[in-house]
Amino acid sequence: MSQIALDGELINLRSCKIELSMQLAEQDMSGQTSATGSSEQGDKAKELKVTGLIPFTDDAQLSRLFELAVAKDGAGNRVIMRIGSDLARVVKIRQVKFFGTISAPEHPTLMAWNVSFQLREYLSIPEVSEQRQPQAAANTGQSSEQTASVIPTAAITDAPPQVELSSFEKLLKGIDNSIGAPA
Repeated sequence: MSQIALDGELINLRSCKIELSMQLAEQDMSGQTSATGSSEQGDKAKELKVTGLIPFTDDAQLSRLFELAVAKDGAGNRVIMRIGSDLARVVKIRQVKFFGTISAPEHPTLMAWNVSFQLREYLSIPEVSEQRQPQAAANTGQSSEQTASVIPTAAITDAPPQVELSSFEKLLKGIDNSIGAPA
């Protein structure tokens, strides 16, 4: 029998079932061809879908579950909770928060609510590892023949910058000035 606790508080569900899922995201790189190439998009957070029964006689438990689901912190964000569950421990999920839908329809034959809700892992191990990786600095010093340099508008002035000309460039400048001079 599966059990689950959130922030040390046991969620008392009868016939509790916990289902684990994880999306392994990738993007199709084939375009309009029949190629099977794809690019990795990283490991997404694990998700737990919890289902179980709460007897009609334990309406306080149902009320408390919904309070936990809608709880917000001081900044208005959904509360992050420590999780206690054998399945969560096995796959190293330590913190979760509610997401998606929480529902509690009446069971068709039993005197109970058929509860289901979803929890998403917070700060997954791949996410923590990614945050610890040093960020690559942007290299702006490289250019090629096909790249154009961009001059900020604040740097544009009426006077051209003073550049030291070589003797050959001075000769060409003198010729250019004499040809372009008004007669």
